[in-house]
Amino acid sequence: MYLKNIITIDGPAASGKSVAGQTLAEKLGYLFVSSGHFYRALAWAAHRDKINFSEPNAVAQWLEQLSFQHKIIDGELHLFINGKDVTPYLNDEVVNKLVSPLAAIPAVRNFLLVRFRALADQYNLVMEGRDIGSVVFPEAKYKFYLDASPEVRARRRAHQGIVDSVTKRDQQDSTRATAPLVIPKGATVIDTTNLTIFETNQMIEQMMEKLRG
Repeated sequence: MYLKNIITIDGPAASGKSVAGQTLAEKLGYLFVSSGHFYRALAWAAHRDKINFSEPNAVAQWLEQLSFQHKIIDGELHLFINGKDVTPYLNDEVVNKLVSPLAAIPAVRNFLLVRFRALADQYNLVMEGRDIGSVVFPEAKYKFYLDASPEVRARRRAHQGIVDSVTKRDQQDSTRATAPLVIPKGATVIDTTNLTIFETNQMIEQMMEKLRG
């Protein structure tokens, strides 16, 4: 179905997906993609454009007029909306508040689903998110689901300088009607509560070797 190789990493906020994915992608020479960055880019633009999330038709019309592009700059993916690089604004406090409700809107998920799958026709990918192995690339051979205790994830989130509630995010992401957070079928589950970054990636690489074998 897809021309390139794909590794999916799903899980709740601050479970270690991004760091593990970045480390793995760098080692393999793959492109690392955080699907959350795409949703955050749209959240920033929606706030700028004063879009009312409670009006699905208005959101859909807004998306139809939006120019959403990407560029690889120094090996990293940068996101551009209507020609503006919004990558520096992805962790703004207003984005943290808006990203989950925006991501629950079907039109938004469909808008980005097309773009995620188009990336797989261009690059070898390590992509992390909350529905990558279950919805975006359900046929991927290498699928992982990372998790950790709420307490550890809350500390990691605070260390990142991101102010939000992991418990609230968990509830929003796992109970939304469209593409809720689930363990993808066939995914290897890794609890990172007591693991270092090195140990997490070691487990991922060991499982990939088993699957290759």
